[in-house]
Amino acid sequence: MEEQKWRFLRDFLFRGDHISVDLCLSEIRLLEQRARLCYNESVPLDSNRFCLIMLLDGCFVLEYFLNWYEHRSNSIGHSVFILSDLLLLENQIPFFVVEKLFDISIGRDQREDFTKYLAYIFSQAGPAVLDASVFPDPPAEIQHLIHLGYHCSIPNDPRKPFVFSSESFCSSMLNTIDYMLSTINNLLLEFYLWVLTRIFRKSISLSLPFPNPTWKRLMVIPCATELQNAGIKLRPKSNPDHMLDISFHHNVLEIPRLAITNESKTLLVNLIAFEQSKSDEINANLSSFALFLDSLVNTPNDVMILHKCGILNNGLGSDEELTDFFNKICEGMVVDEDDHFLAELFGEVNKYCKVRWSRQRARWNRHKTQFIDEYFRSPWTAISLVAAVVVVLLTCVQSFFAVYAYFVPPSSGSMSP
Repeated sequence: MEEQKWRFLRDFLFRGDHISVDLCLSEIRLLEQRARLCYNESVPLDSNRFCLIMLLDGCFVLEYFLNWYEHRSNSIGHSVFILSDLLLLENQIPFFVVEKLFDISIGRDQREDFTKYLAYIFSQAGPAVLDASVFPDPPAEIQHLIHLGYHCSIPNDPRKPFVFSSESFCSSMLNTIDYMLSTINNLLLEFYLWVLTRIFRKSISLSLPFPNPTWKRLMVIPCATELQNAGIKLRPKSNPDHMLDISFHHNVLEIPRLAITNESKTLLVNLIAFEQSKSDEINANLSSFALFLDSLVNTPNDVMILHKCGILNNGLGSDEELTDFFNKICEGMVVDEDDHFLAELFGEVNKYCKVRWSRQRARWNRHKTQFIDEYFRSPWTAISLVAAVVVVLLTCVQSFFAVYAYFVPPSSGSMSP
């Protein structure tokens, strides 16, 4: 990596005859004290060494993104490994150093276009698949690249998606119709079971794996598998405004499409770390989103369900690796319930699941009770049922061997003389 930094410095110096190392170092020295104050701890380097590191790292960042900005064909400049390294929170440098080097090499009059281009890159670098034609303007003062990425990925007020009126009329009508059809289907199913019970006086006792909800707070929701079992439909959101644009209406949970790659994973983790480090200044909106992902995925089967629904595109090695990433994303994270912007959505989802599971348990318990009352009201009815089951099983075994002997007759060599 150090060799690449020197190579980028050489490319930077070739941008104009007026650019020299002495000129750059002199300009950086004017920013030295301001740059040192950006770090939480004192930097144990003398002035010359500190300014040289700022120059090397600043040119490294600037040249990497200028290669994209100028559409250069450079394998090193376009390396995703470099991007992953630049996205680490511990590798950030004050962005005003990068801006000063840009002013020296390109010119201050083009700085605004360049920062807008960086905003576009970071709006597309996150895990959410968003409309490339719409991206936010960069902040007036950029602290570093992670700050820029956070500003371009996380809205100041993500609660807006919860307002149903923001959805289009067609989308709301489709969700309403889908909910009505689902309700009618459930009613028909209950009527069918009632007919079987009343007419044929038979009921099949089934033990369904209805989960026993253990979530007591609004910080957790069931995983994707349990949501589907509760009758909730998982759908990718059409034209989401941002990564946190999640909505729940009737029995439909809409989530922006997510593409998890090594680069988006690195960016997501470092954006969360940045948010946690600024917990006294900004709301924990991205941390709430991380809680949502952690709740949604418990097993590789949850990843498979989200993939089949068109919500999740796994760019990692396996479903197990992505599951492990989601299950560890919240380790060491602190989210105040008052700052949990998804608390309202979590409450609605949990309420729906609780009501749905209660109805299902009541229905199956009712049929189980009818079955017990019908066939186990006395020892003789129980013995009759067991005898009937044994007769049926023996009849099935006899029929199987009769059919088997017909299609696979014994060979003549194996018969006794």
